[in-house]
Amino acid sequence: MNLSQLEVLVAIVDAGNLSEAAEVVSLTQSAVSYSLSRLETELGVTLLERGRQGIALTRIGEEIVQHARSILGQIEIIRQKTAREQGFNTGKLRFGCVPTIPARLLTGILRNFQNKYPDIDIVVFEGSPLELVEWLGSEVIDIGTVTAPEGYLLSLPFVHTELNALISERHLLATENEIPMESLINEAFIGPKAEYGILHHLIRQQSLSLPRLRYAVSTQSTILTMVRENMGVALMLDILIDPRIEGIVARPLVPRLFVDIYLSTHIKSPVVDAFMTNASSWAKEHNFWLDVP
Repeated sequence: MNLSQLEVLVAIVDAGNLSEAAEVVSLTQSAVSYSLSRLETELGVTLLERGRQGIALTRIGEEIVQHARSILGQIEIIRQKTAREQGFNTGKLRFGCVPTIPARLLTGILRNFQNKYPDIDIVVFEGSPLELVEWLGSEVIDIGTVTAPEGYLLSLPFVHTELNALISERHLLATENEIPMESLINEAFIGPKAEYGILHHLIRQQSLSLPRLRYAVSTQSTILTMVRENMGVALMLDILIDPRIEGIVARPLVPRLFVDIYLSTHIKSPVVDAFMTNASSWAKEHNFWLDVP
């Protein structure tokens, strides 16, 4: 068993197939297949099951992959530290975020970091809030965006934004400057099921109730269309709302509700530390982390 075999195994799991994994590790598909076969033979177990639905990890495969990620992560840290000792920074960073992260924020922190560290490769993973927490725990990603920063080796401020209600301009509450939460309790709620639990937890902490989830929709354009047609209401972070949208009004809630998003990691390495510090500072400088009014 060697590092190359572990890299191939992790690449296959992340890519979901041999052809894309081959591109990641710069090998031919046959070489990737041979490497996996040799690893399974040496270990005496089946790590991956191949079927019509694609590739799936076996029970022991899941355990082995978790250890493989840890080993490769430690090797990457060694490379980063020795590179820094020689006066330059190289390496790879896996950053996880939700798909709805504002484009200006994502491109801003990535461009700022790559201008300072051009030899560090950044791989962006997009997932739901729950997936990001799982990926951080299993070391699929090095850094992720979370709303609960407790329990991580390091967490830094990233985004502080207000929760707004989106309603049709034809809605009876559209003329109000702000909307009491209790006025929405009987409304049909439109939004992603994965984020509904987080919103429910946030609002429950304020001793409030969230409207029932009537339409589980994750695509923002669909959410806006349904709200515009007065099929229900949506709650959305202020930084995600385009002020130019037509047929919809955004109103602050009563009481006002804010969401804090952090950059969190379980890993201690020069590259992770540098990215965390730079991204948090950039977000603050460009008003993504604001003090509560």
